[in-house]
Amino acid sequence: MNLSRIPKQQTVIIDTNILFYANQRSSLQAVELLERCAAQEIFGIVPVHILAELIHIFMMAEARDLGLIKGANPAKQLSQSPNKVKSLYRYEGLIKDLLSIGLQIETIEREDFYAAISIQRLYGILTNDALLIAVAQRLRVSAVASADKIFEQVKDISLYKPGDLKI
Repeated sequence: MNLSRIPKQQTVIIDTNILFYANQRSSLQAVELLERCAAQEIFGIVPVHILAELIHIFMMAEARDLGLIKGANPAKQLSQSPNKVKSLYRYEGLIKDLLSIGLQIETIEREDFYAAISIQRLYGILTNDALLIAVAQRLRVSAVASADKIFEQVKDISLYKPGDLKI
């Protein structure tokens, strides 16, 4: 289903790619989803590991834009250059702006890791995606906003995808 079809008052778990596409304006539907969350028309939840992944992506993008990293293994390059990490600041504003719209940040519980392992075995999905589903199941949330088609196969999950990606 399309992101714009998320019903009012729906609770939805939001994946990293939706947050990234909204920031990059690669999907106006992703932007509108966050606007609907900010207006409390939809209740958006971001698991903490998704937020951490987004911060990492924003940091790497900023470092690339500034020419601080090039080529393979950019995370290793930054980890070996603390002064380069200290010089990054743009990503901080992006994250603060995102956090200010009222999304719920949900922790990862011990039980979520156990559930994620079972989910991986059942559906053959990777760790971060399995954790996202485990959090959704624990919270009894059946809606996920993501561009990842892998979620289509997960039982009892309604996947809402952007239908307007410009990438």
